Amino acid sequence: MTRQGKILLGAAGLALLGLAGAAWAQGGGVTAAMAAAQVGERADGYLGVRGSVSDAVKAEVEQINIKRRALYTSRAQERGVAVEAIAAATACQAMQRVGVGQAYNLGGGWAVRGAGDAAPKPANCP
Repeated sequence: MTRQGKILLGAAGLALLGLAGAAWAQGGGVTAAMAAAQVGERADGYLGVRGSVSDAVKAEVEQINIKRRALYTSRAQERGVAVEAIAAATACQAMQRVGVGQAYNLGGGWAVRGAGDAAPKPANCP
């Protein structure tokens, strides 16, 4: 792993600590939609809508993504790296939490984690 890769992975870990707050918080609508594989994690560090969801859930996903972007931007400025690099590194960690029956998108379309499947891993992750 390159030095920059290690820095970004460390940044992702720190970003996740920060994301434990408002940027990671999910209301009941998003939580239920994630359990139903209608909303899921994307390889770019943001939530995505996979299926048909209510306008309230769409708005909640948007608000979560706005908070994530703000956190990623702050972390990127602190470390002198691109926002996208922090977001993608954070996605490496977020994908580890995708549970069985939950949706995820590694960039090539949506999938649902099966019972025997390993955690999804974006191509940029170590």
